[in-house]
Amino acid sequence: MNKPNIKQQLLRGFFALAIVGALLTLPKAQAQPIPASGSTADCEHVISQRTAGQNTITTLEITTCLHGTFDGTWVGTERDVFRADGTGTVQGSGVFNGRVNGRPGTMVFSYQVSITRNGDVSHWVGDQGTGDLAGLHGQGTYQNAIEHGPGCPVRGFDCTDCPPATGTCDDSFTLDYTGQIDFAP
Repeated sequence: MNKPNIKQQLLRGFFALAIVGALLTLPKAQAQPIPASGSTADCEHVISQRTAGQNTITTLEITTCLHGTFDGTWVGTERDVFRADGTGTVQGSGVFNGRVNGRPGTMVFSYQVSITRNGDVSHWVGDQGTGDLAGLHGQGTYQNAIEHGPGCPVRGFDCTDCPPATGTCDDSFTLDYTGQIDFAP
């Protein structure tokens, strides 16, 4: 092999590597955030309740109907820890089954609420979707929580179409949610 041919092959190889390297460094398509909003109504059943020192710890089974960007049913459990001064934490996780922005599937939907003397701070997260919800990521907050007490919630919850897990509710809430979602490309 002579020197000009070796140089030509090296130059071709270098240019091919440069093109591949340039393609790998191009920005990947980014999912565009989509605003999420709507309302929920839930039906809660106490599984257990105990006192530990000055804390009351309650575990609940919850069925929630969601309307708006999320349209379907969420079934999960919640753990509440309340202190004697009225502050506490609420953590829940379960599976949502329905449509998100018109796409059907299931996903894991979790939330956490810190109850302080200055008000509640809430945060929800949705991910790990299946079906058309694969690649979905979302997060946001809750507002306007209203406790309705035992029975079936007064708005947004149809005890026939979105039934509670067992009988009537030990407690029920309605609230609004806002946030954003995106579908990974």
